[in-house]
Amino acid sequence: MSEQQTPSLQHRFDGPEDGPVLVLGPALGTTWHMWDRQIPELTRHWRVLRFDLPGHGGAPARPAATVGELADRLLATLDRLGVERFGYVGCCVSGAIGTDLALRHPHRLASLAVVGSAAHFAGADSWGSRAGEVRANGLEPVARSAPERWFTSAFAGGQPAIVDWAVQMVRTTDLHCYAASCEALAAFDARAGLGRIGAPTLVIVGAEDQVTPAAEARVLVAGIHDARLAVVPAARHLTPVEQPAAVTDLLVRHFSAPWQPAAGPQSSVQGGSFGAPEPAVASAPAGTFGAPEPAAAATAPAPAPAGSQPSVPSVPSVPGGPFAVTQPAAVAEPRAASAPAPEAAPKADSPEPDQGANPFAAAGHLPASAGANPYAAPGDANPYATTPAPAPGPAPDADAHATGVRIRREVLGEESGSRPGPDGFGAEYDDFVTRVAWGGTWARPGLDRRTRFLLTLTALTTAGHLDELDRYVRAALRDGVTADEVKETLLHTALYCGLPAAGAAFAVAERVVAAEGGDAR
Repeated sequence: MSEQQTPSLQHRFDGPEDGPVLVLGPALGTTWHMWDRQIPELTRHWRVLRFDLPGHGGAPARPAATVGELADRLLATLDRLGVERFGYVGCCVSGAIGTDLALRHPHRLASLAVVGSAAHFAGADSWGSRAGEVRANGLEPVARSAPERWFTSAFAGGQPAIVDWAVQMVRTTDLHCYAASCEALAAFDARAGLGRIGAPTLVIVGAEDQVTPAAEARVLVAGIHDARLAVVPAARHLTPVEQPAAVTDLLVRHFSAPWQPAAGPQSSVQGGSFGAPEPAVASAPAGTFGAPEPAAAATAPAPAPAGSQPSVPSVPSVPGGPFAVTQPAAVAEPRAASAPAPEAAPKADSPEPDQGANPFAAAGHLPASAGANPYAAPGDANPYATTPAPAPGPAPDADAHATGVRIRREVLGEESGSRPGPDGFGAEYDDFVTRVAWGGTWARPGLDRRTRFLLTLTALTTAGHLDELDRYVRAALRDGVTADEVKETLLHTALYCGLPAAGAAFAVAERVVAAEGGDAR
């Protein structure tokens, strides 16, 4: 299909005109507004292009039959805009678009991040069945069930405006384009080619994602040579919406590493940097009990509490979704008059009206420099780094209590338990543990998070603290440590710390792995 025959995708630009281009792709059933919470920080570093899928957000209803066809439309759009090299982030079907681009057009892709996506979507038959159901019954049943698939119950209960936005977004999608995208997902299978992907890749998944669970993410990480995994706690499928600060932090760190050099002669750009060089990324195996995978695991920053954002008054007369912010001029194809989206932002080359303060804005956006990666393993070389990683040093003492609270929540999540009140009998002890253990030892950069988990499992096994071991095995699995790594740790512990202690620990670990959906063989 020639460029003249390939339709463009509805899109908009934000950020400095001379910045490197970072493309953001939406999930099935959503619009580019799902990335609104990331835009303020990302546009400090990059020229951000967001696009809508066909028939989504008022885009022209021209169904695409395959993921490859969607990728071709995106490339045609970028070609017409004069964009040769770019970084790419995609969620769900747009993540599959990114994987396809990395395989078929590696010289165009500088760096890749996929969110809630897969090399082959589990239950492919169910995606085909959904396409038929949508054509027969319309999108209303899918729209009503979207919040349950996309958000945790705690988030949905505390954010009714976002839930309403999600339902309305699906309702206003063209059903034929939605059905075609379902069929494209059903047919997509990139597993055999993952080893050919050379772009540095970040794979992000919500810890409670049921559409593309963590097992699917680990297949990507195991197959792609330069890939790492980030499991974001307290999030389902639309992780960028539910945990915007965590996802933004991960993206800034990933794309701040220097670009991969151009892979083919077609590209006139010989590399270049997406930002300041980062320290080396942690490298860790990934897999299940009995099946190690050569993958890296990263830990997501602490999620914001589900109900921490203020409720938002409805703004039916103002264009834009519930995340709407005042943005620079948009660059877009004309909106299809037959499919208006009441919650979509203007898609034209004109400034949007001033909508005032954004009540959905996350407090405390990341600084321009995200700083050193606290999850980096100091000895791992980064083939794309232009400066060496700094040597480990002592953890800073400033604000150790706040740091400890954050790290304890990252490690144990909701299982960290209730803490005593400031005047309670155990308050001073809790402050001591928070500052010294969590804000001190766990915060030190000399060991990565995965190693600290495995050392903790060893210590708890040796001391016979099986209740604590249960908590930490569960937390480790949810944080990206694999069942196989837990098993190997306990086998090594048995050798040096005693068989009875290790046997009791194996019983605990096997029960937890089974409960978390792992393979305990």
